[in-house]
Amino acid sequence: MQKGLVFRIGNINLNLLPEKTGMTKRIIILHFALIILLAGPGNVLANPDWTDIAEADLNLMGNYVGEWYNAPEKSYQLINPALSAQVINVDVGVYDVRFLQNLDRRAEDYYSARGVLLENGKLVHETAGWIFEVDDEGLYGIGSIYGKQAKFKLKRVSLESPTLGKKAPEGATVLFDGSSFDAWIHADGRPLTWTLTEEGYMEVNPSKYHKDAKPPVGGPIMTKESFKDVRYHMEFRYPVEPGLAGQARGNSGVFFQGSDVSIAFEVQILNSYGLEGYWNECGALYRMVGPKVNAARPPIQWQTYDVEYKAARFKAGELVKRPRITVWHNGVLIHHDQEIFHGTQHYQANRSNLPPQEPGPISLQDHSNRIQFRNIWIERLD
Repeated sequence: MQKGLVFRIGNINLNLLPEKTGMTKRIIILHFALIILLAGPGNVLANPDWTDIAEADLNLMGNYVGEWYNAPEKSYQLINPALSAQVINVDVGVYDVRFLQNLDRRAEDYYSARGVLLENGKLVHETAGWIFEVDDEGLYGIGSIYGKQAKFKLKRVSLESPTLGKKAPEGATVLFDGSSFDAWIHADGRPLTWTLTEEGYMEVNPSKYHKDAKPPVGGPIMTKESFKDVRYHMEFRYPVEPGLAGQARGNSGVFFQGSDVSIAFEVQILNSYGLEGYWNECGALYRMVGPKVNAARPPIQWQTYDVEYKAARFKAGELVKRPRITVWHNGVLIHHDQEIFHGTQHYQANRSNLPPQEPGPISLQDHSNRIQFRNIWIERLD
């Protein structure tokens, strides 16, 4: 092995083996190489995005709910005692903490603490008017609104979607149940090269990590069947990916009625936890309409999309009614019978394309992040 080169198989650092076991190293390398070769590109060893998760991300990151107490008379906190917070991973050991009255609502933050550092397993912050600590017991401290201070205590909660694990109704088509990729192909017709995990999840196998692969590995996928009016259920989650931000973090998308992104209509998937809920964030009709509320959950947590999509209507070849869509994100209504009044494509020139007249597949995007999916099914409504 070349000096200074770190050779890893999954989570095993082979450089840590004693030098006298050099032959053993070569045997282990050959052994694992054979396993990977036999398994194929869609069934490789678990990726660190899902295996190397920091303790603080498991124990501190997420939603908190509680209330103000010992509030002064006639203070805002006494009149509005409810208080919530979000602890958001920014980088390794770095977090933002947002305080707001209620989760899953659009409202101005009470206060946002940026770049709070992890020290001894805790987050501690002190500035003018706001002093708090986050640890295994919860989030507690003192906060100031309109110049009046009050104490607060919040507990960490998991806001689980009411449709998580919902079974496909009678007559629905199961697109993925954890057993196989039989319902899917790549958009260019190749057999699927995404990863089927041991747990039965479908995981994006990003093409950017296989640029020289022949045949190609990764890339967008689509259903073998085509659809028009549908009711669609899907569960997904994104990894933490500390240090990444914006469109580089937890990015994918589900497209209706087409495999060609210049025609199909996208509901965006993105790690938007703690963000504003703009037109390019989770739940958005991409580059058209943002969600009514940002219902994104923290990384690692399973989430749901429940969608009712109605295709465009044509008469004698002329467009008479544009597509419409209703979307529930984690049980929260984020689009209600929304007209899709132009395309959802990245490039503006493509947004004026007419909606498709014919049935098309459901597509999922490879945007270079290892998003996981499970429990995908669809009902025809036409």
